[in-house]
Amino acid sequence: MKIRYILIISALLFGCASGGSENSRDDSSANDIKEEAVDKAPLTTTDGVDSKVVIQNEDMSVDNSQIVELPSDRLNVAVEKILAKKNKGLYTVNTDGSIYAIGTAATGIPSNKSGFINSRNIAFAKAELRAKMEILRLAGEIVTSERNSTLIANSQSGSDPDALSKATTLEKAAKVVSKSLDNALIELGVSSAEVAGMNETQKEKAYNESFYSYVSSYVATMIKGISVVKVVEGEVGSNDYEVAVCVKFSPENQDFVSKQNSLGANEAVINSSTLAKIKSMPADKLISKLGAQIYKDENGNRFILGYGQSPVRKVQSRQSNFVNIARKKSRLKAIENIKNLLAENIVGKEISESVEKITEYQSGEEGIYTEDNFSELIKSKRSSVELNTLVIKNWDGVHPVSNSRVIGSVVILVESNNINFDTTPIQGSEVNRDAPTVRSEYHESEEFEGEDF
Repeated sequence: MKIRYILIISALLFGCASGGSENSRDDSSANDIKEEAVDKAPLTTTDGVDSKVVIQNEDMSVDNSQIVELPSDRLNVAVEKILAKKNKGLYTVNTDGSIYAIGTAATGIPSNKSGFINSRNIAFAKAELRAKMEILRLAGEIVTSERNSTLIANSQSGSDPDALSKATTLEKAAKVVSKSLDNALIELGVSSAEVAGMNETQKEKAYNESFYSYVSSYVATMIKGISVVKVVEGEVGSNDYEVAVCVKFSPENQDFVSKQNSLGANEAVINSSTLAKIKSMPADKLISKLGAQIYKDENGNRFILGYGQSPVRKVQSRQSNFVNIARKKSRLKAIENIKNLLAENIVGKEISESVEKITEYQSGEEGIYTEDNFSELIKSKRSSVELNTLVIKNWDGVHPVSNSRVIGSVVILVESNNINFDTTPIQGSEVNRDAPTVRSEYHESEEFEGEDF
């Protein structure tokens, strides 16, 4: 009977103590990016966001040996040099309406480990999405911010006789339940020290200072005609392989890809000398070609090429099956890149939160707490486009850093498919998979004749 009484009182107390919590926004998944809207005057506030990327106790010391030129640095220099000749620049709307932007990403798997080529493909895709986000921001972004600062100094001495008041019925019941539960816990084997720790009240604060800030950037739009124009990649060392991608947007390219019915290359383009030169490119020239690009042939006809690559799984038998699988995967990657050039519906959000709390207690203890959160959420929504494509070149090569065998495909968007091409395989060599990676030469994609840079 006593236990049932305690449970009833406990339920009553918990019911009174629990209040309705406010619904908080949770932007922790790219599949559920919360849309931001421009506030109408007067400004309204929003709840904080539960960011999932947390950086704490970071080492901010400077190690000069770690300050080296990155592939992204090399790409910046190379692109700025090319654009300067045309009186253009990066991250700006040029006089002809074109925009160039760079995105970067590091592979999750080091260059001397199995699975590197797939990780490299993923790093390229992430870098390309980030570069496209840079372009979208130039067209406008919704920025949401919030800040608050609290400072409380509480100095007390002695006891205030006026602060003593008659306990309520609920407070009395709470004391009864608390003592009964303490005895029950002790009988169940919980030590008196543990029970005392449960009952410990919050320390009295003599000084409390806290700061919180939140800022987010939100973009969402359908983008067309953004092509990859240059890639620089390489091993920085210490298991850090970076892929840097420069993309281009222009009203001319946007208008070109919007004409869906006249996009495909005709027979004249397929037989052009410009395309013939690309077909004759060796594997080592194609290894740094990723994504999709817009070209012009010698007669001024525009066409689109997609590049795809895939690793070859090594097996003891039926190796030819896995070579064919790699070839199919490289073609799929190439046509995916073409589709993403034609149209991609992107939603993106960046969130940054900072927290600092400084507390001094009446007992003389001090405490400081900091939190620094960052989230990047990008989603390319699923969409479908009907394409006619043709593989103009299959190649088999060796990645110059990892020495992994790579199967590649070059695909053109065409009016109709009636031609096929073939290449000769090349075998790779082995590398030490256990030793840490060392810095390599950076491999920069070359400019092929006809590229729309």
